[in-house]
Amino acid sequence: MSIKLEEHDKRQRKLERELNKTLMDIDQNLDDRGYEILCILRDAPNHPEIKYNAIYFQKHFKLSNITIYRDIKKLKDMDLIEDKQKGGSYRIKKDVEQIYTKETQRNLDLIASMSGLLLQYEGTPLYDRITKLIQFLEPKVFKEDILFSSGRVIVSPQMKYDIDVKNWDKVYEAIKLNRKLKFVYVKSNKNNKAVRTVWPYQLILDNGSVYLSAYSEYADMILLYDLNFMADIIITAETFELPEDFDFKNYSGGGRLGAFKDDNTQTFKIRFTDYAKDWIKYHKWADDQKVIKENDEYTTIEFSSAQEEKVFEQIMKWGSQAEPLAPRSLVKRWKQEITALWEKIQK
Repeated sequence: MSIKLEEHDKRQRKLERELNKTLMDIDQNLDDRGYEILCILRDAPNHPEIKYNAIYFQKHFKLSNITIYRDIKKLKDMDLIEDKQKGGSYRIKKDVEQIYTKETQRNLDLIASMSGLLLQYEGTPLYDRITKLIQFLEPKVFKEDILFSSGRVIVSPQMKYDIDVKNWDKVYEAIKLNRKLKFVYVKSNKNNKAVRTVWPYQLILDNGSVYLSAYSEYADMILLYDLNFMADIIITAETFELPEDFDFKNYSGGGRLGAFKDDNTQTFKIRFTDYAKDWIKYHKWADDQKVIKENDEYTTIEFSSAQEEKVFEQIMKWGSQAEPLAPRSLVKRWKQEITALWEKIQK
């Protein structure tokens, strides 16, 4: 079981890298109009009566011919489109069937499902860019795929958060340029404001929220900042060198429970009963998770992680079906929480 999960994780990460590279390569060269032109031309064979020439795009976008010719030249320079022999129309180059690899093509259903998973971020630049990418790579996912368009394969309704788009734009720009950020951070748990200068490494999506993983010059360590609690953001002129180990995964101690890290990696042991004892065998909370004891009554797992807070949250979700056995700090907190709940019931 664990071997299959590890192989699935490797394939998933490879696909994510392919998508990120494709997204960055396209995004650096194409604007919204470029995306739309390509989408129109991909659908052009279904409308042979229309001449998709410069005049067509002038009327479609209501822009000057100079602007349209500039857009067309950019697409030609990227070796994506060419002139037809007859009628003066443009078309997708015949030898440019798709720009993704065979591995990505085999996973088009997974790419399409990403738009559903990202519904939590609808209205943000990320959601718009992923949607455009999917449509650019394979429009039939939206228009012709019977299984998806019929609603027989869906993503369940997700919790939706309001993300500060202006903050996203500034932080994302700083990340692309490797420029230091200065901002006021409103700490939600202390209700005070602190001015911070950081080296922005990554934007992390976690259950609808967006966090910035960055090196803090004040704390001299990697910290996470909630995008919605950042104010007065300034992209400074000072640059920084991105370290090789910048990826947040390197700081989670092998844990797979979202955007959270503790100072130390610990070994966790959790015992599951009832439905949870079978469920946990198919779900990984950490890279090295393994079943260390199993019978008809319970399943006990062991794993390493630097995400005790998140482990605690997951245990509480399972109620009486999950019992922490290690480390001591987790067991103590679990007992304190149960005691506090019992005291509330007695009132």
